[in-house]
Amino acid sequence: MIPANRRTLAAALTTTAMLALLSGGARAAEPFKLVIGGDAYTEAGFVSQDRDNGLRSTEFRNRMRLVFTPSAKADNGLEYGARLRVRASSGTGSTDADRAFLFANGSFGMVRLGMVNSYNDDVWVARPIDYLPLASSDGVAAWLPGSPTLINGRYAGTDLAVAPGAGSALQHSITVQGTSTKIVYYSPRFAGLQAGLSYTPRNDSTATDVNLVKAASTANGGATTNFQDIVELGLHYKNSFDGVDVAASAAYNLGKASASSSALDRYQDLRAFQIGGRVGYAGFSLGAGYVDYGKSGQNKNSTYAPFRDSARGWNVGVQYVAGPWTLGGGYVYGQDAGSYALRGARKLDVIELGVGYQVAPGLLIQAQYDHVRARSDKAATTATGSPNDNGNVALLRSVLTF
Repeated sequence: MIPANRRTLAAALTTTAMLALLSGGARAAEPFKLVIGGDAYTEAGFVSQDRDNGLRSTEFRNRMRLVFTPSAKADNGLEYGARLRVRASSGTGSTDADRAFLFANGSFGMVRLGMVNSYNDDVWVARPIDYLPLASSDGVAAWLPGSPTLINGRYAGTDLAVAPGAGSALQHSITVQGTSTKIVYYSPRFAGLQAGLSYTPRNDSTATDVNLVKAASTANGGATTNFQDIVELGLHYKNSFDGVDVAASAAYNLGKASASSSALDRYQDLRAFQIGGRVGYAGFSLGAGYVDYGKSGQNKNSTYAPFRDSARGWNVGVQYVAGPWTLGGGYVYGQDAGSYALRGARKLDVIELGVGYQVAPGLLIQAQYDHVRARSDKAATTATGSPNDNGNVALLRSVLTF
């Protein structure tokens, strides 16, 4: 019998081969064209935080990305090409490429191969956030780090991650796959409904990296951040009825936790899901979303098992668009297990207000305010201080898309 992971890989390769056959040996009906686009933002922030020992209150940050898309269209209607996204976002001033993939689009749907988002991370639906920069639902997390002089490393209140390796608790999608190398399929849309799936051999391998080792590349005693043979199944719906716009999404991820070199450590497999919906009418929109990772990645070792808490988050928000103006606000909640050796969970509450104004095509000015409250069931100690924190963040930014 073929092992399950090899059956999955064989299915992915078979799908690719089938799509090649569907092209029917088509010839290019038009030459390749190269489209260059991108975006940039510059942001100024002011932070007021209870646990701010050794921390400044003001800072600037910026990011720029260039997207290169060479593509062509065959005489049978098949569109094919590639996409590369280069970004300048590192604190060291260096650049990198965080997207690099091939794509094919035809009557069969669309396939993407390479460093790319999973299906749900591309189409997720949750609270409306057009007043935030470029769909960045978790940007405020960067402005409220825990203070290492008062709080013990990753158990600081505001560095909350919904699950090991899954990024900020404020994200509205399942992100544990990241942009690791994968295959993603989008079905044709029927009556507003689209299905999708993706397969990722391992979430710690990208681009030309070849990693066949079963053991985790990074793990601590309490959890692993690495999963292998990740499969995602998803649905996306959008439609309009007499001026009422409706959108919804749902997805489920499953994968195998990487092995450990220790005979005592065995980690929970990945089991995560996301659901969300949004409705809009006459400029108003209301939406909500929920992400749940359960105990994915957590150690089954009896040293940690009695203390494990589940990881999840949800969000709700409203927005109004009138001409060049966008006004919105929302509430986000997230929790994770925090220390895997102590009882209880860490919890994060965020209340957010935002406004945006379109100065010219592709040029936006935005302002944002967030009140953040971090709480923990973990008891304070002399060494670590209290794990709780409160903060206020005010941001002003300019955004360019082209």
